[in-house]
Amino acid sequence: MSYPLTPDGVKQKQAELFQLSDDALQQVAIEMAADLKSWVLANFVVTQPQQEYYEAMEEGFRLVLGWQTATSILCRDYVEFGDVPFTATAEQKKARSTTGEVIGNVSYSPGSGWQGNIGFTVKFAL
Repeated sequence: MSYPLTPDGVKQKQAELFQLSDDALQQVAIEMAADLKSWVLANFVVTQPQQEYYEAMEEGFRLVLGWQTATSILCRDYVEFGDVPFTATAEQKKARSTTGEVIGNVSYSPGSGWQGNIGFTVKFAL
């Protein structure tokens, strides 16, 4: 199911993902980590300005967003997603910024497997 690319839409999609088995969720996380842009465009209804905003990001930064998002999803922790600006002047488009904040830990032991809590917040500013 596709949701709007809004804070609520992202939460709804994550709730849907958290219903998956561990193996199925891992497959989704692999897709996110490899190409978050394609995954987002396939799973959310995006406006033209949102798509332009996303595509204007440097590839390396999109990779970081994908890896952090995948890590949070694997830990079944929600990614906090801020409002994406949908209108901007040409000057604001030059000054816009996207910030990712990560807080958490992940551990592994042969006796108990892997465990973790990862909080990831994505914020957008003009």
